[in-house]
Amino acid sequence: MKQYNKALLLIMILAVATVCVTTLSCKKSKSSIVSGTPTLYDTLGGATLVVDPLDTSSMIEQGFLTIRTIVDTTMFTFATDPLIDNYFSVIIGEDTLGNYAEFDSLSIRMTRFIAKAAGCTNTTPYYAYPTLDMYAAHNPDSNVNIKMVVTDSAFNEFVYDIGQSSINYGLSAQVVSQIGSLLYKYEGQVVQ
Repeated sequence: MKQYNKALLLIMILAVATVCVTTLSCKKSKSSIVSGTPTLYDTLGGATLVVDPLDTSSMIEQGFLTIRTIVDTTMFTFATDPLIDNYFSVIIGEDTLGNYAEFDSLSIRMTRFIAKAAGCTNTTPYYAYPTLDMYAAHNPDSNVNIKMVVTDSAFNEFVYDIGQSSINYGLSAQVVSQIGSLLYKYEGQVVQ
């Protein structure tokens, strides 16, 4: 009888250990959707915390950092792209003065929007996108920073520039395609 109890106890301990190990090793990123399919945000690094290179005393989600890096790189491209530089005249103007307030503001708004659209579920203030919807954000009547309505060709160039920055960052063609598809979901709200 003692052998039976020891064997039963050993089986129970192994079962509990297996459940614990399986649960911990299969834990998904907080931004994964219920079905278990990784979001674009997960593909870009998800909710894994890493040191923020702009503030080494802070941590940042890897997915958010990847998007912010691509956005910041692309914003420098916008300033030199003759097909869309007029849309970013505020940023270009302040750059010549050594002031980057508008650059920083647009960078964080674009990063937050893309991160949210890609599947970021973090709702803390740093990650949240609380500003204008895409129609209002690109309408000169509701946003003083945009001087003209966005055309189809300007939007296409915007997506192209984001894609080029994504490729330069080292993302695969498949992931770059996913980013492009994500952006094109909002074309009808941006192009007016």
